Amino acid sequence: MRRTKIVATIGPACDQPAAIRRLIEAGMDVARINLSHGSPADHRAHVQAVKAAREDVGRPVAIMLDTQGPEVRVGAFPDGPVQLRPGQRFLLWRDNRPGNAEGVGVSWPGLVDTTEVGQVLLLDDGNLSLRCIERTPDALVTEVEVGGPLSTRKKISCPGSHWPLAPLSPVDEEAILMGLEEEVDYLAVSFVRTAEDVIQVRRFMEQQGATPLPIIAKIESALAVENLEAIVTVSDGLMVARGDLGVELPVEEVPWLQKRIIRLANQAGLPVITATQMLESMISRPRPTRAEASDVANAIWDGTDAVMLSAETASGQYPVEAVEMMAHLADQADQRTQPHCQERGWASSQISDAVSRASAEAADELGASAILTATHSGYTATMVSRCRPAVPVVALSAFPAVLRKLALYWGVMPVFMEPRDNTDDMMAEAVNTAMRHGFVKPGDRVVFTAGVPVGRPGTTNMMRVETIAEPFLRGQGIGGRTASGQVWVVLDADKAGLAPDAPYVLVVRRTDAAYVPLMEHAAAVVVEQGGLTSHAAVVGLTLGIPTVVGVEGATDRLRSGDLITVDSNRGLVFLGRPNV
Repeated sequence: MRRTKIVATIGPACDQPAAIRRLIEAGMDVARINLSHGSPADHRAHVQAVKAAREDVGRPVAIMLDTQGPEVRVGAFPDGPVQLRPGQRFLLWRDNRPGNAEGVGVSWPGLVDTTEVGQVLLLDDGNLSLRCIERTPDALVTEVEVGGPLSTRKKISCPGSHWPLAPLSPVDEEAILMGLEEEVDYLAVSFVRTAEDVIQVRRFMEQQGATPLPIIAKIESALAVENLEAIVTVSDGLMVARGDLGVELPVEEVPWLQKRIIRLANQAGLPVITATQMLESMISRPRPTRAEASDVANAIWDGTDAVMLSAETASGQYPVEAVEMMAHLADQADQRTQPHCQERGWASSQISDAVSRASAEAADELGASAILTATHSGYTATMVSRCRPAVPVVALSAFPAVLRKLALYWGVMPVFMEPRDNTDDMMAEAVNTAMRHGFVKPGDRVVFTAGVPVGRPGTTNMMRVETIAEPFLRGQGIGGRTASGQVWVVLDADKAGLAPDAPYVLVVRRTDAAYVPLMEHAAAVVVEQGGLTSHAAVVGLTLGIPTVVGVEGATDRLRSGDLITVDSNRGLVFLGRPNV
């Protein structure tokens, strides 16, 4: 079972609902909308297409908006890419005019004012290099040092420069308003430089009168690395944006920075995404290189929660195949991931953190099949996730927004569960739900974590270990509830005698009107006669009593006084009072 999550970018190659459904079925957990490309109308259409597709598939796929941030890009080339050759002169115009072989406009006029003669500008993730040789009032005159094709809206970088740009562009602000309206799940903020950048973005959302979206801070500049610890304290997640990170800093520093960023995120309990060029060859080829396969695996072993596909899915020739390949690579790496709470020496004085860590360690030591966590906010599941337990963390919640948020966390399987009012009912419903989704089966041992009292977020203070009972008898259930009690076998209603004082389960061959008074006071009813339109089924449904019909041999195999539990949701009868 794959535990590492997959973020896939939506773009022209996969922006229709049918194509997005295929991405979800292939393994996409989070859909990324890149605000640096496309129009506001495109962005909204992509969000709505993802929502329609996830509804069809029935999976809580999260939607993440990825801002432009304080970046500078070249303008459009209406006639297609231009070829830059070493030694030629190329203009960067102050106004954002269309480009041609002579030059191109830029998105930020201040570039002309702040760039000094002699400075080197890197374009397209460092693939092109231009040196400023003259500055005029209207443009920078540059000389091409490293040539190649230059196409629409490629990014401009100047290592070592800190341009005075706001953390959000006007396009970003408009898109965030749309995202709040459409209830997207995450906001990835590009080119975060300081903790104050994150705070400003959060403040902008608060000023709209809305609950701020969780913020994923993209670490892609030298200034962000310098302020990394402070950024972690104000963010909801991190992204290792290796493309610009490798332009701003020497490329040989990127591997250890990746490990450092991931480790800090793990320790803080924040989800972390590793991005850029993970399967880049699959933009035009159906299979990745061996180096790319190793890159994906090593990012997972570093501790990343998710791996991201960019152009591979947005504009590549093999978007679905790229997700399928990423899922396969991640699954293989996950099988060789070791639990590492003890290895990394994490400790906390918080009860929720201690219980979460204990549940991961107990699951490993006791050979549990899953960790079940009933959650209002998702916090417990995220804390368990960072320990990388050897079993899935099944996060059960009645809140779809919480489930989508958890779609980004390593090892967390978000599943909708109907709310329950007390611990026993909640635990029973959690096990039933996990069984219906195939995470556990009768005979499995599970570790259960939750907060008591039920329904109060942030109070994870309980851990229980249970073995899921094997059913003793089977039939057809009516009522969708679970009840326990002492068996009362009645073969003739007229000779039944006095009912037991304790809550009882009425066990009979068949029923008629004479049995109704006995059924009215029963905790549950088990009947040998089958049929969903039988007398017992109709009366049980009318009275709201858990009823199981068609249970062969019930009156012979059960004895009055036995303690049993009836699960009318699945039509099962268990001996004793197990957690079912």
